[in-house]
Amino acid sequence: MDPLSSISEEIAQINGQVADIFRALSKGFQNLERIKDVNRQSRQLEELTGKMRECKRLIKEFDREVKDMESRNDPDTNKMLNEKKQSMIKELNSYVALKKQ
Repeated sequence: MDPLSSISEEIAQINGQVADIFRALSKGFQNLERIKDVNRQSRQLEELTGKMRECKRLIKEFDREVKDMESRNDPDTNKMLNEKKQSMIKELNSYVALKKQ
């Protein structure tokens, strides 16, 4: 069982969606390197950008849920949730950096 689901089903669901998007971004950037046609490459990049926007929206939603629950959680749980959010942001930023290359 996902440890986040014991805290909140909503947080666990958002976390799962973000993880799915990160897997799709990873595959998408690997495929991008193999595409030779500039137009197809451009379309793929647009699609990846859309996934990054969706991911950013989900991370903000995750943060809102964490803040809503902050007073009900113990300090260790809040610390773990904030570290999880920071790791999501860091991973998203790595894909943004890839896009800029």
